[in-house]
Amino acid sequence: MKNVSSIVLGATLLSLVACGNNSNKNSNHSSRNMLLAEDGHYQATLSPINAHLAGDVTGSALVKIKADSLTVEVKVNGSPAHVVHTQNIHIADACPTLVSDVNKDGVIDAVEGQNSYGPAIIPLDYELKTQTEANTKFPTADFTGNYFYRQMTSLSEMMKDLTSKDMDDKDNLVKMKPGFGLAGRQIVIYGVAADTNLPETVASFSGQTKFSGLPIACGSLIKIAVETDGTNTNGGKDD
Repeated sequence: MKNVSSIVLGATLLSLVACGNNSNKNSNHSSRNMLLAEDGHYQATLSPINAHLAGDVTGSALVKIKADSLTVEVKVNGSPAHVVHTQNIHIADACPTLVSDVNKDGVIDAVEGQNSYGPAIIPLDYELKTQTEANTKFPTADFTGNYFYRQMTSLSEMMKDLTSKDMDDKDNLVKMKPGFGLAGRQIVIYGVAADTNLPETVASFSGQTKFSGLPIACGSLIKIAVETDGTNTNGGKDD
């Protein structure tokens, strides 16, 4: 009788473990389906916006998805020094051009830029799993105007937040809708020094100044090939 009970107990435990593993796999699969993103690397090459005010800002961004892990790396060169730079993934599929300057004041401001790249969906701050936090922190450029940002989070945890109810429909952040994919989305970098000479006509969104909200670089995410040893086309290494 003891042998039979042991066998039944063992089978039950194995069943629970299997269910748990399947649940985790299903959760990971569901997260990737919602994001329409396969495991792999998504890269953006950043090009300058408002270069006459911010300088020739360049750089690259890399989003890595592997199982339930999402890692974002951003490297920026030549941005305004000692400035905190907000950076977001936006929902639309285009970076602004000269024609985006609708009011013809010589500056593509936050509102004009958003007409091209759309509202933000994923703030690239130091807590990726949530859109909003009590003390949001973004990277600060060093004295040369360079910075490197790297953060990792659970994809399923991030998706819980991105698919939850939008508690503030007046901010510049939107929640995820079906059909959203990483490929083709824009990464935008913001921020110039507070003593930059900007026209009075430069607009910004609530919670930003016209300086902190000024777009200075943008790039479109594309899926890139990764070699079998993990080396990708930007010279990085998958981990």
